[in-house]
Amino acid sequence: MDGIRNKRDPGKRLDVNMYTEGHTVKGAKRLPLNLLDALRAFEKSDVVREGLGEDLTKSYLRLRHDDWNAYSRHLTDWERQTTLDC
Repeated sequence: MDGIRNKRDPGKRLDVNMYTEGHTVKGAKRLPLNLLDALRAFEKSDVVREGLGEDLTKSYLRLRHDDWNAYSRHLTDWERQTTLDC
């Protein structure tokens, strides 16, 4: 709603398949690579805080940081295969 209300420019339309050709688009905005990066961007957003309110924003961040921390405590198969042989 913020974009409509403030008449924000969504940018140039991209008629490409971002899954297969996204690497060829110069200057295209990229999504965060993981949940922690997404949470950091979410946390900095005044638009989110205004739209959801401070209490909901803080609660959501706390919940998702708990998810990230739980995920981070687990070893991946790659970590097991490459680092536990030492």
